[in-house]
Amino acid sequence: MPKVNLLLLIVICCSCSRSFPVRASLDKSRWFASLSNGTPKIYEEERLSLIFATDLPHPELKEKTVGKVTGCKGKCQRTQTLILSNIPLRSGFYRVAQSDTDSLQSNSIYCVYDTQGVEQINTRVYKKAEGWLQITQYDSTTNQVKGKFDIRFQASDGSSRSVHFRRGKLDFLLKKKPLT
Repeated sequence: MPKVNLLLLIVICCSCSRSFPVRASLDKSRWFASLSNGTPKIYEEERLSLIFATDLPHPELKEKTVGKVTGCKGKCQRTQTLILSNIPLRSGFYRVAQSDTDSLQSNSIYCVYDTQGVEQINTRVYKKAEGWLQITQYDSTTNQVKGKFDIRFQASDGSSRSVHFRRGKLDFLLKKKPLT
């Protein structure tokens, strides 16, 4: 009977995480988050910047989270942030560039990942990134964006800590910024 309960819990958790605009496997654990800045908007030259936040625990968290993990749907105590920027609003395959590069390359995505509540420091920032992001579908009528990604980050503080987002999926609606 306990195996049936565990299987039921796994099925329920899997279906819940599908309702989030981003989900992935982070270092062999399920990861999901909500858009921190509300409905994303199109910026200059038909590009997107996305900020995802979650309250999922992470290995460096100094205090265990209290209460139910919500993936930051609504108010939450944020523990992790993933920023993806300079994303062209068209289907295509894009390489991730170093976030601390001075010159922006038009075909590169810039990413930052950080963890809050790390022991002895407030936040650990991961700017050294490599990988890819693919926009698999953009419907200009419904404003639906779908994509996938695989990004590995190295901590920017000189430590050897690294994290790897695998099998990442994006699925969200965006709002077109009014032309002025």
